[in-house]
Amino acid sequence: MIWLDFSMFLVMLGLFFYVFASSSITVLHRIYLLLHMVFMIWPLFQFLSQTTSLTNYKLVYLTVSYVGLSLIGVGWFVFIVFLTGQSYVIRKSRIFLLSTPAILSVASVVINPNGLFLSINDSLDKAKQLQHGPLYWFMISQLVAYMIVCVIIMMYKLHGEESVRQRTLVKTALTGILVLLLFSAGDLIMNVLLIHLLTRYIPLISVGMAFAGIYLVYAIGKNKVFDIIQTVQRDVMNTMSMGMIVLDENDIIIEVNKAIKPFIRLRIGDKFNPAVIASQFKGDTGKDFLAFFEVLRKHPLEKLEFEVALDSDRYRHFIVQSAPILNGRKILVGRLLTFQDVTELRLLVKETNIQNEQLQDRNRDLLLMQDELFQANKKLEHMAITDGLTGCFNRRYLLHQLEQEVVANIRYGIPFSIFLFDLDYFKSINDQYGHLVGDEVLCSTVDAVRSKLRLTDVLARYGGEEFTVYLPHTNREQADIIADMVMKAVEQNEVYPAIGESAISVTISMGVISIEHFEPSDLANPKAFLRELLAQADAALYEAKYSGRNRIVKRKLA
Repeated sequence: MIWLDFSMFLVMLGLFFYVFASSSITVLHRIYLLLHMVFMIWPLFQFLSQTTSLTNYKLVYLTVSYVGLSLIGVGWFVFIVFLTGQSYVIRKSRIFLLSTPAILSVASVVINPNGLFLSINDSLDKAKQLQHGPLYWFMISQLVAYMIVCVIIMMYKLHGEESVRQRTLVKTALTGILVLLLFSAGDLIMNVLLIHLLTRYIPLISVGMAFAGIYLVYAIGKNKVFDIIQTVQRDVMNTMSMGMIVLDENDIIIEVNKAIKPFIRLRIGDKFNPAVIASQFKGDTGKDFLAFFEVLRKHPLEKLEFEVALDSDRYRHFIVQSAPILNGRKILVGRLLTFQDVTELRLLVKETNIQNEQLQDRNRDLLLMQDELFQANKKLEHMAITDGLTGCFNRRYLLHQLEQEVVANIRYGIPFSIFLFDLDYFKSINDQYGHLVGDEVLCSTVDAVRSKLRLTDVLARYGGEEFTVYLPHTNREQADIIADMVMKAVEQNEVYPAIGESAISVTISMGVISIEHFEPSDLANPKAFLRELLAQADAALYEAKYSGRNRIVKRKLA
């Protein structure tokens, strides 16, 4: 039977390399591989102990093999805890307490005080030389205790578990541990309790470990029971700048990549608790986080996202997305949470908004400057075409307007009239009252004249006290009526030079010319025609002045 132990060791070694090479190594894989390595210690050193006849060497080999056997119980316990999603039990403060029985057992194996764990009696038959003391039964007790706890945990998980995948996980591990327990019990009975009835050592524990390992590796390879989501590989996740969290259907944390660890404290195997995560955030961020997962709880099959700001070394903006992981039958088997850092984008948007605001302010200032320039240009234009004293149009504007109007009137046969009037004896007013009063008389007279004109009529200061009125679409009869109204308005107008002084009243002399019919030849030289019209109006004005003033001289051309 010496080579059976070594054969079982080789089988388990091959299984170890098979799992390592053929699977995507997750946390659960790593824990199982560590357990598998513990399995391999027993058959290897049991084999070595049978290859030597020296008692000291044999005792060393047996000690190492029993150290490995002592660790199987706690190894299975850790494996089952992670397998069933109870890894929150494994805290730094509890590791020593949970491992105490196994540590004491290892210490008793290594120290072996006075042979209380194991001794070798060379005087007996080779198969009966091993003598087990009370500390050996302590080791058996702690192994049985660990196994019982593992079975209880798995039975409890099976009783309340609804996930098919999780039930498959637990059933696989439960079958493996029962196989190991069955062979271990057989080994204890045959090689310890009934060894005096046998002639040779039968390595049932080694065979049981090999069978349990073969079954577990077969389940790993065939059913992928340790894989939560094959499409999300750790190496790929860790190369991504986006933070990622993989949960199973029970919200157990399966994987987290490196990008998320600096911002959120998580442990693989813990249950994902949004309230605990939210407590790590400041201000309203935690409330937003909880609100997001409340919506997610109500709509588990929807892909949702929201943006959150985390205050760590500096404000960082993340877009949190939640996407369901579905199997081939569209059943929810997990969830992928991603945290995409969009801080640079938000800073760029913020800087762009600031620049846009500055640009808008500059545009607003530019618009104000343009409006001021427009108003100034408008004022300059008004000043350029109006008389600064009286506010009516000046001579240059009048002549420019008449040049355009006369051409249109001649072309379409539109009648028009022109008044040219002058204030009578205005020089005497300046001499008697001064130029300020004279200016006031001029302005008052212009207001009186303007009150009788139409909106379409153009009043312009032609000279010192001479004024011209252009009346478009006005025939002789209409011009005569308006001229009489203007004369009366001026005559009735009074200006008081000072308080207590008598009013000043002026009259005007006016030349009126009306044009109702045109000759086609007038279009040949409209400027000459206009000069002729003004000359006629000026002649009529002088005739009125030399005829005694305060009168109207009317002329009709064509």
